[in-house]
Amino acid sequence: MISSFARASALMLLLIVAPLTGCPPDDGSVPQAFPTLDESATPTVTVVDDDKLIVRICTILPSSGPSKDVGAEIRRGADIARSAIESSKHTFQWTDKDTKSTEPGAMAAFRACFNEGHHIIIGPVHPAAITALIPVAASHDVVLIIPELGAAVPSTWGPSMAAVAPPATEMGRIAGNSARRARGLRKGAVLHVPKVFGEGLRDAFSKEFLEAEEGGTMVDTRELAPDSPQSWGAAAKELASQGVDALFVVGPPEPSRAVAKAVRGTKTHAWFIDWAMHPPVLDAAAPDARAQVHWVNRALPRGEFEVAYRDRHQAKPEYPAGAGYDAVKLATLAVAGSKSNWHEDISAALRKVDNLPSAFGTAQVVEEGGIVFVDAAGYRLIEPVPLPDTNEWVFGGFE
Repeated sequence: MISSFARASALMLLLIVAPLTGCPPDDGSVPQAFPTLDESATPTVTVVDDDKLIVRICTILPSSGPSKDVGAEIRRGADIARSAIESSKHTFQWTDKDTKSTEPGAMAAFRACFNEGHHIIIGPVHPAAITALIPVAASHDVVLIIPELGAAVPSTWGPSMAAVAPPATEMGRIAGNSARRARGLRKGAVLHVPKVFGEGLRDAFSKEFLEAEEGGTMVDTRELAPDSPQSWGAAAKELASQGVDALFVVGPPEPSRAVAKAVRGTKTHAWFIDWAMHPPVLDAAAPDARAQVHWVNRALPRGEFEVAYRDRHQAKPEYPAGAGYDAVKLATLAVAGSKSNWHEDISAALRKVDNLPSAFGTAQVVEEGGIVFVDAAGYRLIEPVPLPDTNEWVFGGFE
């Protein structure tokens, strides 16, 4: 019989899991042509009657189309940060534009913000739109803050660009570090979906795994079809029989479930990404492989931001709300540390931000692999934990 305490604990932990579940990555498609951008420069200094320096910030987020809910959640977090701004030296002027959940819409919104003379642009959210916008923004005199890179491919990173959360490839680095440095495993392998998403995470894991001191060996990497779970399970069994003790899995829930089942009775540990963070995948490892399965996912908003969000919206904040909050905090702290509203001064100050009161804990701006982002807003290793007085396990152990 499960006690009332256990039921309450189960409910609380399951509620923690809900915002962590991943989604299939964007396919990375980018349209071939975009509107031509006006190359005029952003104004350097503008002073109003009260002698405060004007800083114009423009958000380019979806308020229509399939990504409108993500855009709305980012705005909820951003609005909390905006409402708390107090500055004796600056007047912040805000403009919000709808990207319509499309790549051309994001590009048009960026063009409009730039041509209107905004100093900082926040957005967009769609991976393909971000991929398309990054090289364009890198060549323009404006600060761009991207709430979450996710599955986007940052081909060119300009000196006036920053992200709140790093690209999804960070999951590969974290898994490789966990396997090689934390657990001392020596034989690695990767099973991954096709195209740039799977290949990027594969390469990040392999690089981290091989570069560790007294590095391990990559036995194999395999590209597998996401609609063929049995092939993933068979590959996992084969690799385990070859002595692979660290298996990184970049795939959706059903293939991941087959892998979790296949490692039972072996010495192989498996790392899964946010896409596969679903209870059936964990259940498939039962009963003897729960200590061998690990997940990598985003951090959860917490602390004062979570309290403020709950008070305002009577709900627990989702990850995008925290990213929106941090984007505004990052922008305003960078402005506070800048000697003007010129993009070079703001971006230089932005890279020096530390003790940032992030939605995910006290943070600092870091640079890894050429990408500038907020360290506390990145990915975390998550371990299964047992519910008290039950035979059930849930995702709940953050490392």
